[in-house]
Amino acid sequence: MTENDNKNLFHSHFKSYIWVVAAVWTIIVAVSLVWNLWWSIPKEHILIMSAVHVFMWVLVLCGIFVGGRKLIRTDQMRIRAAKEMKDLNTELSVLFTISAAISRTIDLNDLLSSILTTIVKIDIFKVEPKGGIFILEGNRMKLVSHLGHTDSFLNTHKKMSIGECLCGKAAETGAIIISKNCMDDPRHTIVYPGMTPHGHIIIPLKSKNKVVGVLYLYLETNFDMDEAKLGMFTSIGDQIGLAVVNARLYERTKRSSLHDPLTGLANRRFMAIILKRNFANSVRFKRPLSVIMLDIDHFKAYNDTHGHNKGDNALVDVAKVLLKESREIDLAVRYGGEEFLVLLPETDLEGARDVAERIRQTIEATTNVTVSLGVTSYRE
Repeated sequence: MTENDNKNLFHSHFKSYIWVVAAVWTIIVAVSLVWNLWWSIPKEHILIMSAVHVFMWVLVLCGIFVGGRKLIRTDQMRIRAAKEMKDLNTELSVLFTISAAISRTIDLNDLLSSILTTIVKIDIFKVEPKGGIFILEGNRMKLVSHLGHTDSFLNTHKKMSIGECLCGKAAETGAIIISKNCMDDPRHTIVYPGMTPHGHIIIPLKSKNKVVGVLYLYLETNFDMDEAKLGMFTSIGDQIGLAVVNARLYERTKRSSLHDPLTGLANRRFMAIILKRNFANSVRFKRPLSVIMLDIDHFKAYNDTHGHNKGDNALVDVAKVLLKESREIDLAVRYGGEEFLVLLPETDLEGARDVAERIRQTIEATTNVTVSLGVTSYRE
């Protein structure tokens, strides 16, 4: 039964009640007057009694009016409470849906992709199957997840400054931005080929009141946005913002556990994981795999002579050379102390020797230390 049905039913019952009371009271008054006339009560007494009856009739009508007003207010309160309960249930359902999407993964990219795909499918929002999420990196924003965009859009929106266009302004102010039509909105400063009229809602993603990203969604032009939906979008922004912070913390923790904090190279633990995987692939597909091991010459003496700060600088310099001389598929490792390792997939022994010699010469030419190297290779 709808809200209007409830109101109509109440008004119908209330009118019936008034008519019944009026009819009963009229009968009582009429009988009383006839009775008085029958017994020949003096005229002045009849007039007095009639006035009393009229006065009582007015009191009854006033009581009915006051009682009716109270009933109407009670009915309105009941309807309002039912609506608030319905809105609350809807919000809880939406937040639960978003929580389920967040709980599927801790990887940041997968997390944001899952969230975006889930939000555009929530019926009550009536958004188009298109949108994206920016993550803040300093004073810039990077588009890390997107859905339904053309190449021309992506070419102009991969990165954006805080304060630029609608998304940048939402990041700058920390407030939800609504745009009924991008073509008429002077805040929408970025135009791309093929852009058509559309509406936008831009939601800042927050953690502890700090903006960490921005979610933007597409709607039809001149859309309606009520307070209930705005409240839900605010809660969603806080929910996603906290998830982003947790995912980033996980990535930093994971990286610190697998990388050397001084040089930024992979550590022995990470090397063991990657070496095992690469060796299995080499055996399976009969592909070459080589390893270069190198050691800084007389490093203890260098440390004792120049101090530990200079020694740390030398380690960092060697690490930079290894990264520069390595391919994307290679892995440079700080094995321990002054020892380093380079893992070379798809490289035979002769190729590994060439890489090792190039590394040795570059270190000797660009740093204050020299290194000794050894090369080994897996072959069928």
